Amino acid sequence: MKKAVFFALLCLISATALFAQPKSQRRIYLWDVTLSMKGFGGTPNIYDDVVKFLEKEIESITDESTEVVVLPFQERILEVWNTNADMTGKKEIIKKIKNYSNNQSTYTNIVGPLKDIMSTIISCDKNNILMILTDGLQSKQFGGCQELINWIDAWGEYSKENCAYALYVMLTKEANDQKVRDKIEKTANIDVIPEIKNPTDIDIIDLHPAELIKINIEEKTAEIYFIYNHNKILPENIEIQITAVDSILNINQTVAVRDSKIKFDVNYQSEYQVFQTRKTQLAETTILPINMKLMNQDEIKVQTGKILFLTRENIELELINKPEKILRISIKQ
Repeated sequence: MKKAVFFALLCLISATALFAQPKSQRRIYLWDVTLSMKGFGGTPNIYDDVVKFLEKEIESITDESTEVVVLPFQERILEVWNTNADMTGKKEIIKKIKNYSNNQSTYTNIVGPLKDIMSTIISCDKNNILMILTDGLQSKQFGGCQELINWIDAWGEYSKENCAYALYVMLTKEANDQKVRDKIEKTANIDVIPEIKNPTDIDIIDLHPAELIKINIEEKTAEIYFIYNHNKILPENIEIQITAVDSILNINQTVAVRDSKIKFDVNYQSEYQVFQTRKTQLAETTILPINMKLMNQDEIKVQTGKILFLTRENIELELINKPEKILRISIKQ
């Protein structure tokens, strides 16, 4: 008896599987080691707690290809420690953090070290996450808060071009400046954690989306996958708003993260609703912007104590306008 088994293999995979492989990460920790961190002048002594936070943060990295850079600073960057996040690398850099000692009395210059990081450390070969840990403000001797606000303004455009995201951690009330916070709120690819009670309680999870997703124009839904570089459990009910409103797409939805991904409907403007119309008007591939926003960050922090943020709010959707090819294989017995 002859039996024929037919296999239909889609050469163009559907939207549920097509997404760009994300780059590895470079995690940069700009660590304030001015004497105020040790209680000098009556400020809270949080130095040991910040050391413990850095230890916990680095230990939690699970991707060994992640590059870890730790930069203690006062008026300038004092040390540059760089390693990969394998077991040996993490152990060595944590030892340097614990053993570091500096009792020099100085002012605080945050902007100078940040500019050095931008010119010498950040590059688009990896996705860069910059964490700024400080208990104070930019000293007047170095331009004061206005200099810091000017840097934040410049960061918005720079970060888009250099695959970078910043998290500004205000470790004490002395570092909590409303004008700085307001500027951060209006700037792309930077978030702020205002005054916290105890640095050891900081529990950060960064969600990094695929930079490019691909769908065929026949697909009605698309998915965005996320990676998070830590050995942590994602909170439930994470809600992300997806928007894309231009000459082709008409998307405005809030969806929940499930199994480290989100799924959303792909809707078109009215003139593109008819498939044949879209087919004749569009090129074989069209790249369109997709915007994302984390909607319930504050709610998650209150409920779980976890600080959740998106490392990229803008990604691209590649719309493919060509038939899916089918390969048929007949096997006879």
